[in-house]
Amino acid sequence: MMKTMTCRELGGPCDHKIRGNTPEEMMENGMKHLKIEHPDMSKKMESMTKEENEKWRADFMKKWDSTEEIGMDSDEDFVME
Repeated sequence: MMKTMTCRELGGPCDHKIRGNTPEEMMENGMKHLKIEHPDMSKKMESMTKEENEKWRADFMKKWDSTEEIGMDSDEDFVME
């Protein structure tokens, strides 16, 4: 169930494409991208309160559920940074 979302759709500042087969994989790949490309934002996310984290996860799951699956042979550009 591969899906693609942008850093911006995940709450970040850019349009880098992030993929994941599961919500957990998408979040993990998003955090890897943040740590490399947006370290200040990564630190901010890591210091979120429990309530802020729960709200972010609930918002993310709504977006995940509404994002269409992509084919494994998709020609979308993708580089994990």
